[in-house]
Amino acid sequence: MEYFTDPSGRKYSVRNNSDCKSSNVVYAINCRRCRRFVYVGETGGTLYQRHLLNLSRIRTQHSDPVAEHFYTDGHSMDDFQIMGLEKLSGSDEYRKTMEQLWKSKLRTYRPYGINVQE
Repeated sequence: MEYFTDPSGRKYSVRNNSDCKSSNVVYAINCRRCRRFVYVGETGGTLYQRHLLNLSRIRTQHSDPVAEHFYTDGHSMDDFQIMGLEKLSGSDEYRKTMEQLWKSKLRTYRPYGINVQE
């Protein structure tokens, strides 16, 4: 994928395409039901490891806001989608900086990463 479109129709290019084996990535969690990004995060591990961690938290009804989004209000794990935004090379600090940039771009920069529609 060379680009993606957010729910408002804004188009973003994806740099350094990532897949499930990619590590050192910034990623987004999308809700298929709400049709919006609910979280942007970063990991030094693989995207697949982070995907499994999130699914486990949903399945065990962990009390973090992202997991709660997918096990409340008629949502399910089927609504969960994870997507690599950018595969990076460099330090953890750089990855965290890029995470903040993507949070701002995708407007998930809210308490606990939950995107509140305005």
